[in-house]
Amino acid sequence: SAPEESGMRFRLLETVAEYAGERLDEAGERAAVERAHLTYYRELARTRDPDLRGPRQAVTLALFEREHDNLSTALRTAQAAGAEQELLCLVHSLSWFWQLRNHQHDSRTWSAAAGAFGPDPFGPTAPPAEPFPGRCHDVPPPWTGERLREARRGVRLYALAAQGGSGATALEREAELRARLGGIVAAYRPGLPQICRQPGTVWFFARLMTGALTGLDETLSLLVAACRADGEPWDLAFALLMRARLAGDGPEEAAEALALFEEAGDAWGTAESLAARGEAYERAGRLAEAAADFGRAAAAAGDAGARSQVPVFTARLAAVRLRLRPGDAEAERLLAQAAEEAAQWGAEAAGSGRLLLAQHYAHTGRTGLAQEQLGRAETEFGDHTPALFWGLVGGMRAWVDCLDGAYDRALDRLARAVDDLETLARMVAPYLLVTQFATGAWALGGRGRAGDARSGARLLGAYDAQAGGAGGGGFRPYTARTEALIRRRAEAVLRTALAPEAYDAEYAAGAALAVAAGAGLLRRAARPGPARGARMRGGGADTRMASAGTHPQKLGGDGMNAEPDEMSRGDVPTPDRLLHSGAEGEFTAEDLVLASGRDVTPETLAWAERRMAEKGRASLDELLP
Repeated sequence: SAPEESGMRFRLLETVAEYAGERLDEAGERAAVERAHLTYYRELARTRDPDLRGPRQAVTLALFEREHDNLSTALRTAQAAGAEQELLCLVHSLSWFWQLRNHQHDSRTWSAAAGAFGPDPFGPTAPPAEPFPGRCHDVPPPWTGERLREARRGVRLYALAAQGGSGATALEREAELRARLGGIVAAYRPGLPQICRQPGTVWFFARLMTGALTGLDETLSLLVAACRADGEPWDLAFALLMRARLAGDGPEEAAEALALFEEAGDAWGTAESLAARGEAYERAGRLAEAAADFGRAAAAAGDAGARSQVPVFTARLAAVRLRLRPGDAEAERLLAQAAEEAAQWGAEAAGSGRLLLAQHYAHTGRTGLAQEQLGRAETEFGDHTPALFWGLVGGMRAWVDCLDGAYDRALDRLARAVDDLETLARMVAPYLLVTQFATGAWALGGRGRAGDARSGARLLGAYDAQAGGAGGGGFRPYTARTEALIRRRAEAVLRTALAPEAYDAEYAAGAALAVAAGAGLLRRAARPGPARGARMRGGGADTRMASAGTHPQKLGGDGMNAEPDEMSRGDVPTPDRLLHSGAEGEFTAEDLVLASGRDVTPETLAWAERRMAEKGRASLDELLP
């Protein structure tokens, strides 16, 4: 059937396809047929890409999904033929589809493949960008001049964005990649229309990561201002949505984005804007309005075919309903179901649902179930999961440890969480670090070693001083209810441990600490001696198991024992024989789990066994320095 139709589809048996290929080879027609197929599907992708931002979005998403195999074949044909411009055109045309449908492997693979052709557009001799209105693929190839140069820049920007948070951390750490960021910064300048739309918006984040901008709030404010001056309405809506999700506080920017997306007929943008406004309402305590927006967001995501977001928004709706009606069994069932469904769509979606469910369990006294959900989130993380997400989950596990009185383990987790969060969070979302200060204050007050309470009071002072101005927007791991509980419990335990004048003095000293100083204080207080159980990483890039982006989508089983003390091994030192790569001898699944810095549970042991079966000795070597 034709691509536009939704009727019967036909596939050739492999043997028939091989026979047909042989006949084409014999007739000398294979190259011509492959080229015709490439041209057809390149044009299908190019001409239908604009529909992904309007009222035909759901239809076009379904079309691209049905034609995914043919589109992949066209990409392979272009790569094999060395047809750079065909590959450039396909990557630009399909990039938004890949983002909407979470085809991250396609995005990483093909943007890198297209970038391997042609000269480096961000190299030291590359010319700077000139004004280029419209999109590179508004017309079919062949391309020349600035259109071709911008297409080459674009695929490398897509490749950078596709690395997500782990790539961002690596770029911050490695000199070669920092130099590449510098090339991106040098290539563009304010006032160019292409910096107002994807992938040119990456320029703003490159400036942030090279230190030219002071924080995420400034970065996104500049992006919104540029889109107001030089962008199209959809580009402005997208910029407003990013700011609302990543750095906003009130509902105004989400509401403005919502109006623009609704005018464009973009169901995905409508759903995301409703969710962003719902989050703002929830933070402000306007729970009924938040529930209404989350319900509408889930419905709009369904209309858009954004399958990964439906359970995420449903989980938020259920969590708000539980705050409106504590003990609502149907809302709890809906939250648990949504968390399971979200787990099918990758680590970020899974983390969102499981973190909400874990908080609900913890608030209702079921800390074992809370730890189980957080442990399952960790086992669902993959090699490309940003360190940021490990830090968020580790920090939340520390909070649950505090509820159980397991303060030593909580502090060990917090030290690792700070390691995971500090580099990237300090640049783009300081609030993620700041929120760990209150949990650390509680844990130190509870542990009660010499000097702990004084350090805890300083951390609480730093938390109160920074929490109001650190920003965070969508980067908020805890609900407002959880944050308030942690803050209250921390102060109570510290005031019990310290005389009023000592508490006041240490609290005032902490209020003067910058975010980085507070993180250092927490790390030192949690690990007064040699670090224990530190998560091991491979050399070079910050890869998870060996590892925010700019996309706004990014935020009882039978695994863990209900009593975490019986199963958790977070306070066990990494065995000495595993501290250096190249060590000889056998190793076990438990060794691999400990080397990764995770707790030993049935789920993590199963993960380790799968990894050992797949990679052998390399499964351990990749985690070690």
